[in-house]
Amino acid sequence: MKYKKRKFIPGECMHIYQRSVNGYIIFYDLEDFLVFYMVFSVFSRIYKVRVLEMCIMPNHVHILLESECLDEISRFIMRYTSVFVREYNDAIGRKGPLFHKSFGSAPKKGGKNIRSTIVYIGNNPVEKDLSLSSEGYRWNFLAYIKLRGMKFPLRRLRYKLQKAFKFVDMIHSKSAFLTYSQLARLMQGLTPEEISKLSDYIIMKYYPFDTDALLSFYSSYEDMIQAMHCTSGKEYDIKEVYISEPDTVYRKMSAVLEKTGFRNRYGLLRHVAVLSDDEKFNLAQMLRRQTNASVYQVCRFLHMEVKRC
Repeated sequence: MKYKKRKFIPGECMHIYQRSVNGYIIFYDLEDFLVFYMVFSVFSRIYKVRVLEMCIMPNHVHILLESECLDEISRFIMRYTSVFVREYNDAIGRKGPLFHKSFGSAPKKGGKNIRSTIVYIGNNPVEKDLSLSSEGYRWNFLAYIKLRGMKFPLRRLRYKLQKAFKFVDMIHSKSAFLTYSQLARLMQGLTPEEISKLSDYIIMKYYPFDTDALLSFYSSYEDMIQAMHCTSGKEYDIKEVYISEPDTVYRKMSAVLEKTGFRNRYGLLRHVAVLSDDEKFNLAQMLRRQTNASVYQVCRFLHMEVKRC
């Protein structure tokens, strides 16, 4: 079987697209986003890849990066993906891949093409109704551009949160990432507001983006955000699986599980992926009744084959 040679232009921007197996949801909880982000950040530095932008969606990831070597990009993606999947699976007793082995990619040359891709990636959550604005979505990290260099007033924080910040500093100094179990220990006993502050601190501490390179395609940060408000951007070079349904239904399903006490019984919501077929079937019927989700959306949320839903 002949494989199509991947297009690549050394030193130019490359749009990377990773999608989950069968469209299954991967990122359910705050911890899922944070662990992936930290793993990605650690290995972006190891492989010396210049990252301009990234957006983590419930079942796929968009990245805009630069490198002089295609093999280096491939090794980078393979490495951070395998490490994250191992962490994710070990935490819930799961086996098997989360992402498709082959990732989508498209080289971008010229300011107009690159700006269109920047807008497209930044606006992904807006297009899927996860946010009213591009900068209002935490996991495309655009809001953190304005927070670069911000210092957290440790003395004003509760001692437990101060200790959590110092632990993050220690792990980061070792060029390592926080595991699921370490994150759980840090968050235990914190208020929702403190957990949000801890998340912001982790994001800023591990910040992997070359923001100057990103903003070089615009006159200012405000100009870039305005461009995202005015257009959705385009991507014709990657065969992305298009799903017309909004992603807000996954938040609704998560809320339903929260009300049933699912988190108290199993911990994090991603444990739905390893429930028995009978448990998934019963949950599927309840979720369809209470959220009006389609069969396909419920199956993606529960990691089920459609024929079993």
